[in-house]
Amino acid sequence: MMNSAEQSTGLQLDQAGYRAWEGQPRSNWWSCLSIVRVGLMLIFRRWVFWILIGLGLLNFLFHFAFIYLKATLAVQNENIARFLDRYKVTGTGDAYAEFMFAQATICALLLAFAGSTLIGGDYRQGGMIFYLSRRIGRWHYIVGKLLTVAAVVTIVTTIPALILYIEYGTLSNSFQYFLDHPRILTGILGYGVILAVVQSLLIFAIAAWVPRTVPLVMTWLGLFVLLKGLADAMRAIDGNRYWLLLGLWDDMHRLGRYCFGSLDEKKIPSAEYCLAVLSAVCVISLVLIVQRVRAVEVVS
Repeated sequence: MMNSAEQSTGLQLDQAGYRAWEGQPRSNWWSCLSIVRVGLMLIFRRWVFWILIGLGLLNFLFHFAFIYLKATLAVQNENIARFLDRYKVTGTGDAYAEFMFAQATICALLLAFAGSTLIGGDYRQGGMIFYLSRRIGRWHYIVGKLLTVAAVVTIVTTIPALILYIEYGTLSNSFQYFLDHPRILTGILGYGVILAVVQSLLIFAIAAWVPRTVPLVMTWLGLFVLLKGLADAMRAIDGNRYWLLLGLWDDMHRLGRYCFGSLDEKKIPSAEYCLAVLSAVCVISLVLIVQRVRAVEVVS
């Protein structure tokens, strides 16, 4: 028999709408999806992100309209369609590689500000302690943040390219385009994975050590602009094309073109060297991330 105090407590719980949970506990790794959801909500609430996404959308709409125009004109005059093939906005692997490269440039600007919001803000405002004080570990936090950045990269680069690929194949005379060009689909997915993995690790590492917005943006953009300028200068002085490996942005683009099969493998640096450099950068970034996250002390 329950006493009056227990009955009163049970009545209050019933009135408040509380009920017993009878489900099975899930793995803590599911918390990574919650971190992704919260991170995307933080990004899409900022107007500056919508401006940058709008710039990427303009580039996508131009290609979308051009592909539709080419398909329409091809029905009337094949010569006009062949003339339009001179521009890299049609269904070739090289065209998709150039489109994703342009989208990735816009995405780099987006990540410069997103890194400050998603990762730098956790260090400045104590969000890291909030996450780690819950029933999740440091690796759950790291994976969740990396997936959030990768999701942003995928939304801006890979998904628009897939839409253009489907549009071009649908507007062709038959669906034979999809069967004749399987390398394009794998190229889009491969290039998207390269951009997502490399950029997510890099921006996390930089934002963890340089959490403030202005220094982070300068460091992030300088990493690509200054290194590319240094690579071009050293190559012009020395004449050795291996200096071009310093340009991380170009390394990702060369490796992406290799996924499409449009990279001239006789040119130096080859895709193998680009892969080795980017792999080393990813490993170093991951080590810096782990060191920075482990340095945060949480009192439980």
